[in-house]
Amino acid sequence: MALTRRARLLVVGLFTVAAMGMVLLGNEPQTQYSVDELMQSPTDFAGEEVHIRGSVLNGSLNAGEHTFSMGGGTHNLTIDFAGTAVPPGFEEGRVVAIKGLFSNQGGEWKLHADEIITGCPSKYEAAS
Repeated sequence: MALTRRARLLVVGLFTVAAMGMVLLGNEPQTQYSVDELMQSPTDFAGEEVHIRGSVLNGSLNAGEHTFSMGGGTHNLTIDFAGTAVPPGFEEGRVVAIKGLFSNQGGEWKLHADEIITGCPSKYEAAS
């Protein structure tokens, strides 16, 4: 039995709406924390994927060990970026966002970066 043109359009439309609904429900936004918020109670986030924002501390980048320190107002956190690519625009002193696994290793809290996100440099440069 052949469907009419209107019935076919209705079926395709329903499938499209259902697919878009599934995509939107599957992409739950992840809360972004500051370094200080994360370090106020680090055990609450142990073993979890987190999304944080902070400044790359000057003098902390160790390319050989693939680590750097990220600072907040009162706390610092070691970032291990061995498992991810460093994006253009990444440099010490810059504010970056990082997604990764937060864990305690040998008494030190670390974030194992899966993704490093830098902002557009023009957004942070002073207007002349």
